[in-house]
Amino acid sequence: MTPPADSLRELAKPTLPIRLTAWGLIALIMILGACVPLLAAGSPFIIVLASQAIIAALLALSLDLLTGNTGLLSFGHAAWYGFGAYAGGLIAKFVTADILLVVAATAVLAALVAVIVGSILTRQIGKTFAILTLAFSQILFALVFVADEWTGGEDGLQGIPIPTLFGFSIARPPSWYWLLYGTLVLFIVLAFALRLSPLGKTWLAIRENAERARFIGIDVNRFKLLAYVLSAAIAAIAGALFVLMNGAAAPNTVSWLKSGEIMMYVVLGGTGTIIGPVLGAIAFTFAEHYVSSLTDSWLIYFGALFVIVVIVAPGGLYGLAQRAWHSLAPEGRR
Repeated sequence: MTPPADSLRELAKPTLPIRLTAWGLIALIMILGACVPLLAAGSPFIIVLASQAIIAALLALSLDLLTGNTGLLSFGHAAWYGFGAYAGGLIAKFVTADILLVVAATAVLAALVAVIVGSILTRQIGKTFAILTLAFSQILFALVFVADEWTGGEDGLQGIPIPTLFGFSIARPPSWYWLLYGTLVLFIVLAFALRLSPLGKTWLAIRENAERARFIGIDVNRFKLLAYVLSAAIAAIAGALFVLMNGAAAPNTVSWLKSGEIMMYVVLGGTGTIIGPVLGAIAFTFAEHYVSSLTDSWLIYFGALFVIVVIVAPGGLYGLAQRAWHSLAPEGRR
């Protein structure tokens, strides 16, 4: 006898102890994340490396907002990261070094430019969209050298003043870490809120079948453009925070290599899972540092790892963790 559908749905729900365990684990990870500067008090380098990992996580989150929600694959996402780095650096250098004002102005500038660029790009699909994003990234890369009077050309943009927040200078590594950590947590919460909202469900409908979504009356191009603009603005914020923390911006922030790196964050973590790309970016940043200190051929190993992940674990680190979690659940509750 086949059990009723309601009974099957009820059976599939995680039990209260499992849910409490999951939330307890999340809370523990968040507390440990916030305590990194205290745990690594004697090693400022670890705090700086962790801060860079958080910026990478924010960048991965921005690409996942576009690719994971709408299925649009960007090969040139570093364009917006570099845009944010140079725009934020110039604003800090010539207008104000207040972090909130720099980040807000950079996000607005990126959103305005993304509306113009995205209104053209998001009308394309598949490989055409991916190639055009790469072309846009290369145009910005070339502009860095053409406008060297402003960008510093090959030497990069330098001389960024120490930023301030509410009148206080932010220079110590722990201060930067907590600022970046709070920003990342805020954007993760926003990403989940968007995913659960009607807007997020509309994006998922477009990702699953754009033609069918259009057929039922959804303005596909408008919603794709919205995802593109939000994704660009968040990537630009990551770039602005990077340049304020680092004090300089180099041309490689806009390069196609950086775009490939961002793509690896997302694929390694698990596309479309929000938390997965964050984990992928953090793991990649730490692994990149330690593996590259052992061998100059670290890119070969990372390339091989990328191929293995795509073939063996298409769900990335998040998919592996999810599988392990389900294996721990009692039989009949998976």
